Amino acid sequence: MSTVKNIEEEKQLLSERLNALSTKDLHAFDLQLTLLRTASESYKRETVFKPCPPFLAGLSDDELRTAFRLPPVVVFMSVLEELSELQIFLLNWLLTRDTFKLNMVPVEHVLSLVKHHLSVPTPNFAFEINYNQIRNERFNDLTQNDHYQKLFAYHGTRLDNLHSILHIGFLGHMNKLSLFGSGTYFSVEPSVSLHYSPFATVWPNSLLGKRLSCLLLCEIIDQPDHVKRATENETSNDQERRTVRDSQAGAVPDKYVVVTSNELVRVKYILIYAESNELMQNDQGTRSRLRTFLSANRYHLYLFFYFLLLLLIGFFNSNLFKFYWRLFKKRSNHLLFGSWHVTQ
Repeated sequence: MSTVKNIEEEKQLLSERLNALSTKDLHAFDLQLTLLRTASESYKRETVFKPCPPFLAGLSDDELRTAFRLPPVVVFMSVLEELSELQIFLLNWLLTRDTFKLNMVPVEHVLSLVKHHLSVPTPNFAFEINYNQIRNERFNDLTQNDHYQKLFAYHGTRLDNLHSILHIGFLGHMNKLSLFGSGTYFSVEPSVSLHYSPFATVWPNSLLGKRLSCLLLCEIIDQPDHVKRATENETSNDQERRTVRDSQAGAVPDKYVVVTSNELVRVKYILIYAESNELMQNDQGTRSRLRTFLSANRYHLYLFFYFLLLLLIGFFNSNLFKFYWRLFKKRSNHLLFGSWHVTQ
C-alpha cells in the first residue's frame, strides 16, 4: 500500500492527533468510528457506506472485518505499534475529515432547544455537529438574508444511515414513508421520532455501549414551499402550508414536519441512547431502592431478626429437635463405620 517511510509518517501523524484528543474528543471519535463501521456492515452498504475511504474500496467482507477489528479508542496510543497499516490509514482518515467536527455537549442543552409536550426519554450522550465554513455559508445563504427563519425538529433513523447523512445530507427521494407526501419526515416530539430509531448492535469495544440508537435534532430553513407543517394560530387559509402536493392522506398532522427539499435541512445534534447503559442505570436504581428500604425500615428489621433468632434458639432446645439430632448421628455413624445397633 505504501513505502516504509510513508507508513512511519502516517504513524507519527496518528500519534500526534491521538495525543491532542481530550476525553470528550475520544467519545466523538468513537462515535465516528462506530458509524463508519456500522455502515460498512449494513445490508445497504452500497448506499450508506459513502463516503468510503479509498483504501477500503473493493475489500472483501473478511478484509473489512479485519480492518475494523480494533481495541477501545482509549488504548490506541499504547497499541500503536500493533496496528496494521490499513488500520493506521483508517484512523488518520477519520481524524482528518474536514466536512464537520463532532463535539460532545450536555444532553440538557440539546433537549432545551425544542418545546416538548410529551415526555422525553433521556439520552446517554449528545453531540453537536460543527460544519466547515463552506457548508455553513451554503446553508445560511438559503435563508435569503434571514428572510426565512430556522426551526429545530427531530428525525429518527437507523444507525447505519447516519454516516452517509452526516457527510452527504438527507436523500428524501429514498424515503419509503410517503403517506403525507414525498419528502423527509421530522417531528417536534422526540418520542414520535424514536419509533424510527431501532437499537443496533455495534462493535464490542465502543465507549458508548454495545447497542445504540440515534435520534437526530435537525436544523430546518422554514421555506413554506418546501417545508410543510402546522403553524401557530392556523386558519383555514393556511391549509396549503401543511399539505404536500402528492399527499395520499391530506394535510401533515400536528407535531410533524415534511421537508421536500434536501438542501433546506441538516443534522445539528445527535442524541445517542445506549441500551447497556440503561440496563446499568436500572440495576443501580434497584440497588438504590433496596438501600432506601433497608434504611427506612431498620427498626422493624431488627425486631424481625431478633424474633427469628428466638425461634431458632427455642427450636434447637426442643425435644423434637434433640430426637431427630440423635437419630441423625446414629445414621451417620452407621454409614461411616459400617455398623449400627438400635438400642432398645
